[in-house]
Amino acid sequence: MDEQTLKRITTPIINENCILILGPDIALTNSKTTVNAEIKKEIENSLGTSVIKNYFSDDEFFQFNDEDDENAALDCVRDFFRKMEPSEIQKKIVEIPFHVIISISPDRLLNDLFIKKNYDHSYAFYSPNPREAFRDLERPGREKPLLYNIFGDMDKTESLVYTYDQLFEYLESIFSKQDLPGTLKSILQDEKNFILFIGFRFEKWYFKLLLRLLKLHKIKSKYGSKKDKSIQIDLIRNFYTEEFNVKFIDEDEPAIIDAIYNKCKELGKLRSKTATLISEMPAVYISYAWGNSGEEKEEVVDDLYATLTEKGYKLIKDKIDLGYKGDIGKFMDLIGTGAYVIVVISDKYLKSKNCMYEMQSINKNKDIQTRIFPIVLEDAKIYDPLTRADYNIFWQNEKAALQKKYNEIEDKSYTGELLGDLNNYDDFRRIIDEITKMLSNMNTLTPAMHKGSNFSQLMNALEQQMQKDKSK
Repeated sequence: MDEQTLKRITTPIINENCILILGPDIALTNSKTTVNAEIKKEIENSLGTSVIKNYFSDDEFFQFNDEDDENAALDCVRDFFRKMEPSEIQKKIVEIPFHVIISISPDRLLNDLFIKKNYDHSYAFYSPNPREAFRDLERPGREKPLLYNIFGDMDKTESLVYTYDQLFEYLESIFSKQDLPGTLKSILQDEKNFILFIGFRFEKWYFKLLLRLLKLHKIKSKYGSKKDKSIQIDLIRNFYTEEFNVKFIDEDEPAIIDAIYNKCKELGKLRSKTATLISEMPAVYISYAWGNSGEEKEEVVDDLYATLTEKGYKLIKDKIDLGYKGDIGKFMDLIGTGAYVIVVISDKYLKSKNCMYEMQSINKNKDIQTRIFPIVLEDAKIYDPLTRADYNIFWQNEKAALQKKYNEIEDKSYTGELLGDLNNYDDFRRIIDEITKMLSNMNTLTPAMHKGSNFSQLMNALEQQMQKDKSK
């Protein structure tokens, strides 16, 4: 890249005027394939070829036979992204001081890299849920950039865009309801900004429409790679030049990012760690029962995670930190040893073997009243003795069912784990009785009160306990 063009790009990056827009294939090391083509293979390998009714290769959208097949396929999409590793180009992008990075992919690879590097940042994503969509964002800057997934988040399947129906609903929401945070909209409509497209799907018809709906045609300075395979056709390239004022650089995308990275390094402008490193904060574990997207407990946990990580807390959450093929038992024991554990208690939590094992592990490590920070959801009926008795009866019945099966085993060799489960069921009844008594004497606040205060009282309680522990 010539020095003049490089300066035109790096100067607005340093001055917080350059928006980076990343395409979906940026994490791939094999340039001969695409993310959606790989996702198609993943779905077919996991669920069989009959699940996908149609795959439209030009736009790379799916059509499924019914809602059940679609939900199963979207679970495969989520698993696919969880197994992905960041590419070298993403690792360099994280170091470059962009103040806004918009991704067309629903993965969290960049967010995970920022956390791993201990870089302060905000993370958000498009959601059809109005409560999510209109939650405004902190004004981003070099020291605390915004990462925004414009096609949803991999763990929020209702936000993903993988079928034409989802695409049309998405475009309609952007056009009619303007389902984007106000801060992001104002940045996208600021004509003083620059835009750098990397790995963008220029040839897709809906991206042309999306750029128009986002009003990006108003921004005068835009750059992309002339060697991007999606822009090789002169007609497409000319369209973006004439309609959107995109200038194309005669370099491939890794070379463009390398040049920007090296220039920022030369100027001493690569991203630096914040004064208070997340790694210096004690780990705070979240113990909760998994649920479906849209359920109250999932929303509370997602809001909690987003709010506290944004404030610099080092949160440990199984869906993010356990990893593929991670040892669930060891992870539950690790939660049990945690000095600070946020416990989101729901009806499902009190009926989950894994969750009750976590609570059993927490209880074994003493000082439980100072170590746990509970949030009790409305469906956890623990304050009325009659409904609390139902949980005792539930585990009594679970034990009876297992005991009956156990008695049918003539040779009792190799049944140590089963005996352990039988003993645990009794312990779960004891723990529920003790924990509910303790919680009845605590002001745990309602989920609505926590969210209404942005979890400020919970954070105050954490800070106070951390300070007490430091002074010991």
